[in-house]
Amino acid sequence: MTGSVQRVVVFGGGIAAAMAALAIGRAYSRLGTDVIWVDTGDAPAPHAALVAPPDLATFHRLLGIDDAMLVRHAAATIGMGQQFAGWSGGDHAFLHAYGDAGSAFASLPFVQHWTRARAAGLRVALEDFCLAAAAAKQGCTGDPRDSATRQAVKRGWHLDAAGYAKLLRAACEQADIRIIAGAGAVAQRGGAALDRIDLADGEQLGADLFIDTDGALIAAVDGGAEARPGFCDRIVRASAPAFDPLPLYSRVAAHPAGWITLIPLANRTAIEFAYDSASLSDAEAPAALAAALGRPVEAAPPVAVAGALRPRLWSGNVVAIGPAAGDAPLLDGAELLLLQLAIAQLVLLWPIDRAAMPEADIYNQELAGTRARVADFTAQHFRLNARAGEPFWDAARSAPISAELASKINLFAARGMFAHYSHEAHVEDSWALVMAGHGVTPRSFDPQALLTGDQELMAEFQHQLRAVASDVRAMETHADALRRVRG
Repeated sequence: MTGSVQRVVVFGGGIAAAMAALAIGRAYSRLGTDVIWVDTGDAPAPHAALVAPPDLATFHRLLGIDDAMLVRHAAATIGMGQQFAGWSGGDHAFLHAYGDAGSAFASLPFVQHWTRARAAGLRVALEDFCLAAAAAKQGCTGDPRDSATRQAVKRGWHLDAAGYAKLLRAACEQADIRIIAGAGAVAQRGGAALDRIDLADGEQLGADLFIDTDGALIAAVDGGAEARPGFCDRIVRASAPAFDPLPLYSRVAAHPAGWITLIPLANRTAIEFAYDSASLSDAEAPAALAAALGRPVEAAPPVAVAGALRPRLWSGNVVAIGPAAGDAPLLDGAELLLLQLAIAQLVLLWPIDRAAMPEADIYNQELAGTRARVADFTAQHFRLNARAGEPFWDAARSAPISAELASKINLFAARGMFAHYSHEAHVEDSWALVMAGHGVTPRSFDPQALLTGDQELMAEFQHQLRAVASDVRAMETHADALRRVRG
């Protein structure tokens, strides 16, 4: 291919730039593509941690990163879901686990039979039939050899952000990716594209394709990002001693002005205290954080969450990824999920003609759809919250949502089914576990569920609950799993 991309410059710092440089280098260096990382020096915020969704495990194989490296260098612990507490007021909590919501039978998804049984008086929660949820609550993980449920159990990770960034940088160095200090660099536009980057030492660096995780390059060719209002505009990060034993899920607990997330790491517990400045001032935030935790902790100063979003990510010869693309939602592991999907899509749609780059339009369409569906998944938490008499949560519940999310909620509430759209990033069982956890019980169900007799249905439920308990007993503990991964 005579017009293929010969040189790529990745501009930015931290996790996004290192991940993009590593993925592109491993995918295309052997085809003659030269990858250069201009490191702006940006690093993860103090105390920052990440919730990594299960799909990242597959992506790590492209990057050449195995589980042992995560455990040794990023204080990683296994994540099997996120617990949401207090979103309905009081002590109610539910677990969005990474796994099947019960086992399908009689040619129907399990949620249809569960809905029928709930209407008849069943009081067992949907998540109690989920093997991943039951295992996470018991501190167990892994796939039992002789599974009685045949349910999928997916595992993600909790990662120390600084350690993860260093791990990715070391992998870039091992992959012989050239890394240049980029502080003070200036983007120089040439027509509708980017001509070069002028470095502080006088070097002028051109490329066929620029990957921007900083935001300066895409702004030079396509203007600024659009402001998009979010639910919280401030965040305080802190750390507390590590849990013992280590839980297999992070906890997202609501408070009157926002929420607090506890992310269990091997060496500490990472804390994210998100709040709305209209409901809680920066001066009041430390006391509110201490009240939420039950004790004061050492924390970094509050930082702003801008809520910006770039409508077009690939413009000319510049592709915006990670922070340059806009702020990711603060829940559900959206930051790493969107970063991974953006890089994977770019690798898939790698330009074959460096002059024309016809792939840009389809990339922009794909990523716009993906970001919208990820945003919908987070927005359902706020639309379905049941906290009463608190201005922040009342406003969150009445905030506008997309037509697609409204259809999902309405259809599930009506009959336990989901409208399926293009660019979905979460499976239907995840949607079901979250909606049911927030208190949405479908009013009706697929009529075919009535073909199963009452006694047969109850016997199946009892069988599935026993099978879940049996499978959990056959799993290893979280501590044993981490020791095994360390080798």
